[in-house]
Amino acid sequence: MGAGGSGVKPMPTKHSQIMTKKCIECHSYTGKAEVDNTPAEKGGHTFKLDDRVCAKCHHHDPKGMVAQWKPVIDELSKQLEKLLEEYPDKKARVYLDAKRNYGMVVGDKGLNIYGVHNPQYAETLLRNGISALTEAIWEKKE
Repeated sequence: MGAGGSGVKPMPTKHSQIMTKKCIECHSYTGKAEVDNTPAEKGGHTFKLDDRVCAKCHHHDPKGMVAQWKPVIDELSKQLEKLLEEYPDKKARVYLDAKRNYGMVVGDKGLNIYGVHNPQYAETLLRNGISALTEAIWEKKE
């Protein structure tokens, strides 16, 4: 995630620049298989993230980083979801753009965290949607 939002310039994550193996850098299972449904012992793909992968670059506390931005993303997601539910014109461009941004963030959920692949972009998408819908609501009241 880092491009394709409405009204927000592309903000590619540095992960895409530094991680030469791309997705499998984080999504490759390296532990022993625990049950029959887990990926192979070596080389299997998984969506289960190993914090040790994050710690390769984020030498400080990766869980602490998540603890900082998860509540922000969760709160903004709730705010935008409420605005989308209440917005009267579901065909308006402003609504469709905000809904696209919301969908991009909540569709990027890993580790029970929205926007996990690029939290700065996720926050920007949500703030843009909230701002645009709020402005449109105020314009209709005037």
